[in-house]
Amino acid sequence: MLKKFLPREERFFELFEQQVAAIQKGLDLFDDLLQNCEKRHDMSIQIKTAENNADQVAHQIYQLLDNTFVTPFDREDIQLLVNRMDDILDCVEKASARMDIYNIESVTDAVRSLAKVLRESFDNLSKAIRMLKSKKNRKAINQICIEVNRLENVGDMILRGALRELFKEASDPIYLIKLKEVYESLERAIDRCEDVANIIETILIKNA
Repeated sequence: MLKKFLPREERFFELFEQQVAAIQKGLDLFDDLLQNCEKRHDMSIQIKTAENNADQVAHQIYQLLDNTFVTPFDREDIQLLVNRMDDILDCVEKASARMDIYNIESVTDAVRSLAKVLRESFDNLSKAIRMLKSKKNRKAINQICIEVNRLENVGDMILRGALRELFKEASDPIYLIKLKEVYESLERAIDRCEDVANIIETILIKNA
């Protein structure tokens, strides 16, 4: 009952935006890697640094969660939101690391297509997260979540088509395994975007 009369902690929203910015930085670097595949080693190191920076913001949110009595949303939902956002860049970092370790010298159309869907998904999510501060944005946020769900289906279809083509045409089984890991890491990142959208929808329902 007392919680109703206490102000909510607004610093969560600032940290959410910092986490979004850190993830966007990692996605920017991955886009650069796709344009400059010959620099994949250096780019993968930079993406790992961006992923570490995003982790640090996540830890700040966890610490604030531990020390805050009145949170803007349920604690479990905040933790889930932060975890799933963190997972997005983890998957991208894994894809970049595999491209470096496996010495993948050129980028397939499927990798570019998956990266494009991922970027579009997260760009949408970033808008939704920045709008969470106000209940007035409920309708717009819902529309964004629907779009992110649609994009996840697009990513799933791209992955299926890419794997079908890969297993049909690849003559080198080692090359097949290498690309399959990169494809699946990017598709998992798109899946995590859908998870974030679902968590946001749950937050909206609970705080209607």
